[in-house]
Amino acid sequence: MNERNLLCFMKVYQLGNIHRAAEELYLSAQAVSKTISRLEEELGEPLFVRTKDGLFPTRFADKLKERANVILYQFDQIRQDSKEQSEKDDNVVVLRIASSFGVLRYLTLDFIQGFYEKYPNIHLNFVEYPEYPIYEMMNKGQLDLAFLSEPIDANLLQVLFCFSHKFCVVMNKNHPLANKKAIEYKDLNDVPVALKGHEYSFFPVNVSRFAKGGLKLKLEMEISDEALLVEAAKKNWCVAIIADYLAKEYADEATTVVPFADETFVRNIFLAWRRDSKPSDSAQCFIQYVEDWVQHRTLEA
Repeated sequence: MNERNLLCFMKVYQLGNIHRAAEELYLSAQAVSKTISRLEEELGEPLFVRTKDGLFPTRFADKLKERANVILYQFDQIRQDSKEQSEKDDNVVVLRIASSFGVLRYLTLDFIQGFYEKYPNIHLNFVEYPEYPIYEMMNKGQLDLAFLSEPIDANLLQVLFCFSHKFCVVMNKNHPLANKKAIEYKDLNDVPVALKGHEYSFFPVNVSRFAKGGLKLKLEMEISDEALLVEAAKKNWCVAIIADYLAKEYADEATTVVPFADETFVRNIFLAWRRDSKPSDSAQCFIQYVEDWVQHRTLEA
């Protein structure tokens, strides 16, 4: 297993199609297929379920994807270290920032462009992971800052509140629940559900909330890619529980988006940094930028 193999796996995981992955990687479909087969043989586990509609990742593939993210990040960091060394003469500072999946979609490109306009000599190196690897990298000093959801380890991190979003349910427009104005937790009893799973720190919190609301979760699929969650709902394989702002982005006329009746079912996002070390000057610039951004959004609301 090497970087090239993992990049090939990640592309197939993302697209769910050997031929499309091959096109984007500038490889033959046969080469991509052989790479996936060799990985499955080496790991002793199937990575994809092959169907007429494409490739669907197995639970083992979901876990491999999270581990591969971390490994590929380390490869990037080695290259970045070399780049930073050469950029010192140009007085460019690199900030290493990680975030929970989906946060960058909420912040939007305007957020990043606005920062570069204000601080042209600070380069942002953004990556997205589940919370557990982020905590590990923060502990090892491999990150300057991170966007994280609750629960937050207050003994390790200082935080700045950034935003909240609600969760909702995406389903096929012909699903029996599609005509409801709001979903009660118990409405989902015996309904196959897809959502981000055990790799995320908010999963046990959400499961506890479901249980208190009378839902016995029938978990059909755990995956980090919201587009695939919506695709599974679109095919009426299951219903998907995702962030409302991502549902608006990925849902289409074949699906219906229904909010939860529980308006307290939200996810709070914070900017975090290590409590035991003072942020660098460039990190403090980013923290101030985020604080100003939060205040501006509050005034607009």
